[in-house]
Amino acid sequence: MELALTTDGTRATLRVLGRVSMAETTVLSEYLRVARENGAVRCIVDLTDCTELPTTIVAVLLRESGKLAEAGGGLALTGVAEQNPFLRDAVTAERFLHYRSADEAFAGDVASAVKISPAEPSPARS
Repeated sequence: MELALTTDGTRATLRVLGRVSMAETTVLSEYLRVARENGAVRCIVDLTDCTELPTTIVAVLLRESGKLAEAGGGLALTGVAEQNPFLRDAVTAERFLHYRSADEAFAGDVASAVKISPAEPSPARS
């Protein structure tokens, strides 16, 4: 697994590359903690280049989403596909916001965006 964190004021994007093992979910959570400590309240986890995720990722991301919501922000995902069927089901059930790209997520304001399933096109923006 490789992680790449970029922050810009209250925004952060965490790109996840490769296969994520169960032991590495703690590292992913630590990166999001660092983003929050640096002032980010709206975070995108970009899974476009991620090939596999353990089932524990759903709980990790739900916990991180809650922490960001407490700070007045939110967490959204991009690139959810077949890496983990439980995560895909959670996105489909609207437990997570999902976008085609980080740019689209930030344009839609992560904290108040419309939830969509990964198979659907994004809603039109006015």
